[in-house]
Amino acid sequence: MEKSRADILIEKSKINYNAVIKIVCNMYDGIFSKDANFSYSRKELLEDYDSYLQAILIKLCYLNDKFTADTMKFVENVADFGKLVDGADFTLFADCAKEMKDVVLEKAEERLKEVSVCFKLAGAVDKSKNLGVLKSMLDLTVKIAFNLKLIDEKANLKDNADVVSSLKSIYVFAKTNGINLK
Repeated sequence: MEKSRADILIEKSKINYNAVIKIVCNMYDGIFSKDANFSYSRKELLEDYDSYLQAILIKLCYLNDKFTADTMKFVENVADFGKLVDGADFTLFADCAKEMKDVVLEKAEERLKEVSVCFKLAGAVDKSKNLGVLKSMLDLTVKIAFNLKLIDEKANLKDNADVVSSLKSIYVFAKTNGINLK
């Protein structure tokens, strides 16, 4: 059976997603698990990244008014450990009414008010060791968001203000903390 455009973009995004998961696990195993005062488990960090990623993707869908079957399939299938909305199947939001989109967007925006713990930890590593961990995680997350945008064959690929807008809180966090993303 031939794969759809969405299936191919989900597969490509899973490569980037798995790279982020590896970074998070390496940070946890190599640094934070050794600190008795660190209050997060590895599972909680992975769930945190997933819910944050889904919030980013939902916001991007909303900005482009694209709650289509393929975009919601992408949001549903790209993350493995956590959910923006516990128990939700995002594929059920495809082509839903504006009121339902607004409810999901509200959840996404609420989640995006606070930068993901994973990105904060990466920032802490970069502040002390300047390893570029935050930049790596952000770059991989941008690729995932951009792949979502590519589902629409008519998407404006020169204007990425929508992707940047959905990731704004991370850029603000990095700038506020003096972390170089270049």
